Amino acid sequence: MIKKGILVLIDFLSIAIIAAAVAVLCIVLMTKPGKAPSVLGYTVLRVTTGSMAPTYDVDTLLLVKKTEPERLREGDVISFYSMDPALDGAVNTHRIVSVEKEGDGYIYKTKGDANNVADTYEVQSEYLLGKVICSSLILGKLSRLAANPLIFIPVILVPLSVILLSNLIHTVRLAKKISREEEEAAVREAVEELRRRKQEKDGGCDSV
Repeated sequence: MIKKGILVLIDFLSIAIIAAAVAVLCIVLMTKPGKAPSVLGYTVLRVTTGSMAPTYDVDTLLLVKKTEPERLREGDVISFYSMDPALDGAVNTHRIVSVEKEGDGYIYKTKGDANNVADTYEVQSEYLLGKVICSSLILGKLSRLAANPLIFIPVILVPLSVILLSNLIHTVRLAKKISREEEEAAVREAVEELRRRKQEKDGGCDSV
Protein backbone atom coordinates (compact mmCIF):
# COMPACT_ATOMS: atom_id res chain seq x y z
CA MET A 1 0.00 0.00 0.00
CA ILE A 2 2.84 2.41 0.86
CA LYS A 3 4.63 1.54 -2.38
CA LYS A 4 1.49 2.24 -4.38
CA GLY A 5 1.08 5.56 -2.61
CA ILE A 6 4.66 6.55 -3.44
CA LEU A 7 4.21 5.63 -7.10
CA VAL A 8 0.99 7.62 -7.30
CA LEU A 9 2.77 10.59 -5.71
CA ILE A 10 5.61 10.32 -8.24
CA ASP A 11 3.06 10.22 -11.07
CA PHE A 12 1.34 13.30 -9.73
CA LEU A 13 4.59 15.23 -9.28
CA SER A 14 5.82 14.29 -12.75
CA ILE A 15 2.58 15.40 -14.38
CA ALA A 16 2.50 18.58 -12.27
CA ILE A 17 6.07 19.51 -13.26
CA ILE A 18 5.45 18.98 -16.96
CA ALA A 19 2.09 20.79 -16.79
CA ALA A 20 3.74 23.73 -15.05
CA ALA A 21 6.52 23.78 -17.65
CA VAL A 22 3.97 23.77 -20.48
CA ALA A 23 1.97 26.54 -18.78
CA VAL A 24 5.07 28.70 -18.35
CA LEU A 25 6.05 28.05 -21.97
CA CYS A 26 2.58 29.15 -23.15
CA ILE A 27 2.81 32.32 -21.06
CA VAL A 28 6.24 33.10 -22.49
CA LEU A 29 5.05 32.52 -26.05
CA MET A 30 1.97 34.71 -25.55
CA THR A 31 3.95 37.56 -23.99
CA LYS A 32 4.50 40.48 -26.33
CA PRO A 33 8.06 40.92 -27.63
CA GLY A 34 10.10 43.17 -25.35
CA LYS A 35 7.89 42.44 -22.34
CA ALA A 36 8.78 40.27 -19.34
CA PRO A 37 6.49 37.25 -18.78
CA SER A 38 4.37 37.58 -15.64
CA VAL A 39 2.36 34.99 -13.72
CA LEU A 40 -0.26 36.25 -11.24
CA GLY A 41 1.64 39.52 -10.90
CA TYR A 42 5.03 37.86 -10.33
CA THR A 43 7.99 37.94 -12.68
CA VAL A 44 11.22 35.98 -12.47
CA LEU A 45 14.38 37.68 -13.75
CA ARG A 46 18.04 36.76 -13.80
CA VAL A 47 20.75 39.36 -13.20
CA THR A 48 23.06 39.67 -16.22
CA THR A 49 25.31 42.56 -15.17
CA GLY A 50 27.25 43.55 -12.04
CA SER A 51 25.56 46.92 -11.50
CA MET A 52 23.78 45.67 -8.34
CA ALA A 53 26.73 43.82 -6.82
CA PRO A 54 27.32 42.82 -4.10
CA THR A 55 23.60 42.87 -3.29
CA TYR A 56 22.74 40.85 -6.39
CA ASP A 57 25.65 39.21 -8.19
CA VAL A 58 25.54 38.16 -11.82
CA ASP A 59 23.20 35.17 -12.40
CA THR A 60 21.16 35.88 -9.25
CA LEU A 61 17.52 34.92 -9.75
CA LEU A 62 15.09 37.67 -8.70
CA LEU A 63 11.40 37.37 -7.86
CA VAL A 64 9.67 40.61 -8.75
CA LYS A 65 6.17 41.40 -7.48
CA LYS A 66 3.88 43.87 -9.20
CA THR A 67 3.55 46.76 -6.77
CA GLU A 68 1.42 49.90 -6.78
CA PRO A 69 3.62 52.94 -7.54
CA GLU A 70 2.53 54.82 -4.41
CA ARG A 71 3.75 51.98 -2.17
CA LEU A 72 7.36 52.22 -3.31
CA ARG A 73 9.88 54.01 -1.12
CA GLU A 74 13.47 55.17 -1.27
CA GLY A 75 15.74 52.16 -0.82
CA ASP A 76 13.43 49.68 -2.57
CA VAL A 77 14.93 47.73 -5.44
CA ILE A 78 12.69 47.82 -8.51
CA SER A 79 12.64 46.31 -11.98
CA PHE A 80 11.53 48.54 -14.84
CA TYR A 81 11.64 49.04 -18.57
CA SER A 82 14.61 51.34 -19.01
CA MET A 83 14.41 54.55 -21.05
CA ASP A 84 18.18 54.48 -21.55
CA PRO A 85 18.83 54.24 -25.32
CA ALA A 86 21.80 51.98 -24.59
CA LEU A 87 19.43 49.39 -23.10
CA ASP A 88 16.84 49.75 -25.86
CA GLY A 89 13.84 49.37 -23.54
CA ALA A 90 15.19 46.25 -21.81
CA VAL A 91 14.32 45.46 -18.18
CA ASN A 92 16.70 46.96 -15.65
CA THR A 93 16.87 46.44 -11.87
CA HIS A 94 18.23 49.23 -9.65
CA ARG A 95 17.60 50.78 -6.25
CA ILE A 96 15.38 53.81 -5.74
CA VAL A 97 17.31 56.81 -4.42
CA SER A 98 14.45 59.32 -4.59
CA VAL A 99 10.72 59.42 -5.34
CA GLU A 100 8.83 62.35 -6.82
CA LYS A 101 5.07 62.69 -7.37
CA GLU A 102 4.15 64.07 -10.76
CA GLY A 103 0.47 64.43 -11.63
CA ASP A 104 -1.21 61.04 -11.39
CA GLY A 105 2.09 59.19 -11.54
CA TYR A 106 5.47 58.95 -9.90
CA ILE A 107 9.05 59.42 -11.03
CA TYR A 108 11.84 57.37 -9.48
CA LYS A 109 15.51 58.20 -9.49
CA THR A 110 17.47 54.96 -9.47
CA LYS A 111 21.05 53.80 -9.03
CA GLY A 112 22.91 50.51 -9.17
CA ASP A 113 24.56 49.59 -5.87
CA ALA A 114 27.88 49.11 -7.67
CA ASN A 115 27.61 52.33 -9.68
CA ASN A 116 29.20 55.59 -8.57
CA VAL A 117 26.43 57.81 -9.94
CA ALA A 118 22.66 57.63 -10.29
CA ASP A 119 21.06 56.58 -13.56
CA THR A 120 20.84 59.34 -16.16
CA TYR A 121 17.30 58.42 -17.15
CA GLU A 122 14.62 58.49 -14.47
CA VAL A 123 11.87 55.87 -14.23
CA GLN A 124 8.25 56.80 -14.81
CA SER A 125 5.72 54.70 -12.90
CA GLU A 126 4.08 53.56 -16.14
CA TYR A 127 7.27 51.66 -17.00
CA LEU A 128 7.46 49.98 -13.62
CA LEU A 129 7.54 46.19 -13.60
CA GLY A 130 7.57 45.66 -9.85
CA LYS A 131 9.54 45.42 -6.62
CA VAL A 132 12.17 42.76 -5.92
CA ILE A 133 10.95 40.69 -2.97
CA CYS A 134 13.46 37.84 -2.87
CA SER A 135 16.51 36.46 -4.63
CA SER A 136 18.65 33.33 -4.97
CA LEU A 137 22.07 33.01 -6.54
CA ILE A 138 21.97 29.19 -6.46
CA LEU A 139 18.65 29.03 -8.29
CA GLY A 140 19.97 31.58 -10.76
CA LYS A 141 23.00 29.42 -11.52
CA LEU A 142 20.77 26.38 -11.96
CA SER A 143 18.36 28.26 -14.22
CA ARG A 144 21.25 29.38 -16.40
CA LEU A 145 22.39 25.78 -16.79
CA ALA A 146 18.83 24.60 -17.46
CA ALA A 147 18.45 27.25 -20.16
CA ASN A 148 21.27 25.62 -22.11
CA PRO A 149 19.68 23.13 -24.58
CA LEU A 150 22.79 20.92 -24.41
CA ILE A 151 22.10 20.45 -20.70
CA PHE A 152 18.31 20.79 -20.51
CA ILE A 153 17.46 18.12 -23.10
CA PRO A 154 19.72 15.21 -21.97
CA VAL A 155 19.82 15.98 -18.25
CA ILE A 156 16.28 17.20 -17.53
CA LEU A 157 13.83 16.70 -20.39
CA VAL A 158 14.75 13.14 -21.43
CA PRO A 159 14.93 11.63 -17.89
CA LEU A 160 11.72 13.41 -16.88
CA SER A 161 9.94 12.11 -19.99
CA VAL A 162 11.16 8.57 -19.30
CA ILE A 163 9.99 8.75 -15.69
CA LEU A 164 6.61 10.14 -16.73
CA LEU A 165 6.11 7.49 -19.43
CA SER A 166 7.12 4.60 -17.16
CA ASN A 167 4.91 5.89 -14.37
CA LEU A 168 1.95 6.29 -16.72
CA ILE A 169 2.40 2.70 -17.96
CA HIS A 170 2.60 1.46 -14.37
CA THR A 171 -0.48 3.49 -13.44
CA VAL A 172 -2.49 1.98 -16.31
CA ARG A 173 -1.41 -1.54 -15.28
CA LEU A 174 -2.24 -0.80 -11.67
CA ALA A 175 -5.66 0.56 -12.64
CA LYS A 176 -6.38 -2.60 -14.65
CA LYS A 177 -5.27 -4.76 -11.73
CA ILE A 178 -7.45 -2.86 -9.29
CA SER A 179 -10.39 -3.06 -11.70
CA ARG A 180 -9.90 -6.81 -12.08
CA GLU A 181 -9.66 -7.27 -8.31
CA GLU A 182 -12.85 -5.26 -7.83
CA GLU A 183 -14.64 -7.38 -10.42
CA GLU A 184 -13.44 -10.58 -8.76
CA ALA A 185 -14.52 -9.25 -5.37
CA ALA A 186 -17.94 -8.37 -6.78
CA VAL A 187 -18.29 -11.90 -8.24
CA ARG A 188 -17.29 -13.49 -4.93
CA GLU A 189 -19.75 -11.28 -3.11
CA ALA A 190 -22.51 -12.25 -5.54
CA VAL A 191 -21.68 -15.96 -5.13
CA GLU A 192 -21.71 -15.63 -1.35
CA GLU A 193 -25.06 -13.88 -1.54
CA LEU A 194 -26.49 -16.68 -3.67
CA ARG A 195 -25.16 -19.28 -1.22
CA ARG A 196 -26.63 -17.41 1.71
CA ARG A 197 -30.03 -17.20 0.06
CA LYS A 198 -29.90 -20.89 -0.90
CA GLN A 199 -29.03 -21.82 2.66
CA GLU A 200 -31.87 -19.69 3.98
CA LYS A 201 -34.22 -21.29 1.47
CA ASP A 202 -33.04 -24.80 2.34
CA GLY A 203 -33.32 -24.04 6.01
CA GLY A 204 -36.86 -22.80 5.52
CA CYS A 205 -37.81 -25.99 3.68
CA ASP A 206 -36.33 -28.24 6.43
CA SER A 207 -38.30 -26.43 9.11
CA VAL A 208 -41.54 -27.20 7.32
